[in-house]
Amino acid sequence: MTPFLARAKRATAERNNDLGQPSDADRLAMLKWHLDRYDRLRSSTVTRASVVLSAGAILSAGNALLVGQVLGSTSPWITEWGWRLAITIAILASSVLVVSSLIKAAGVLLTRRASREFFPILREIPVGPIFNSSDTVEKIRTFAAFRVATRASFEAMGDAAEVDLWVCIHQHRYRYARLRTAVRLLRYAALAFLAILISVLAANLAYTM
Repeated sequence: MTPFLARAKRATAERNNDLGQPSDADRLAMLKWHLDRYDRLRSSTVTRASVVLSAGAILSAGNALLVGQVLGSTSPWITEWGWRLAITIAILASSVLVVSSLIKAAGVLLTRRASREFFPILREIPVGPIFNSSDTVEKIRTFAAFRVATRASFEAMGDAAEVDLWVCIHQHRYRYARLRTAVRLLRYAALAFLAILISVLAANLAYTM
């Protein structure tokens, strides 16, 4: 960059600051703040999904225990095919809810495909090297090219950060929506398990009295 262009760019930045407009460095700092925020949000979403997976595993163990108790019991009311069929269907429904919740929660941890392939709206956006790891590995093949990319101007860095922020926003919304569905299914599964357990205990108590 010639001294004249450098002075012109510095004068433009100073004029933008005088007009209340952020400089390229300020814009990059603001984008970095948003990226850090969405990274924290995504990490929080993944942590919640892990809790759902753990709770689902506990419910799965409870359903398996109920199945074993029902099929192995010699209680008079359980040996009746109508009761046995009803309880089996109820436990199966609860198990389906648990598995559905686990599948949704697993989707929060990782998407099945790359973001640009998975979200149609992201297919036409420009690349965001350095900030986006997929774009960096795909577009920058050598370390020399990587060094050049890391020394880009604030404006170019800001453009790449905007691309990554746009991707992060869509990833977070998709994962959060799946997490909400997983929690809702898990809640229904827990209620179904509780209803089955109460029914079995009440029937046992009624037939033993």
